[in-house]
Amino acid sequence: MKNELSAWEKEKKLIPVMIKKYCRGRHKQERKAQGVKGGDTCAECRELTEYALFRLEQCPFKVNKKFCSFCRIHCYKPDMREKIKAVMKYSGPRMIATHPIFALSHVVQMIKYKKRLKAEAEKK
Repeated sequence: MKNELSAWEKEKKLIPVMIKKYCRGRHKQERKAQGVKGGDTCAECRELTEYALFRLEQCPFKVNKKFCSFCRIHCYKPDMREKIKAVMKYSGPRMIATHPIFALSHVVQMIKYKKRLKAEAEKK
């Protein structure tokens, strides 16, 4: 079961890292106004982190989980989904510098997934 949960566990560790990276890059004014220093995040990003981790805990696909973007169901509220998309769009390319193995494995998984979808569509 340990191997089956590994993607879920990785995502659980990486979401806060990506949100911190986003917050440091995009919310400089908010962090300054709130007196946030160091590796902490602004209130909005803390809320998003808590929400994302809560939704991940509630995920019905923990076993053999792929990335949320691959999921058939979307459990985020629309506004939170837009926020997490912005985080992923900003942080994703920057992850290559800090987490290169994760970033590259994500790209490989995405390519495989898209090929599978294309093959399934061609069968129909």
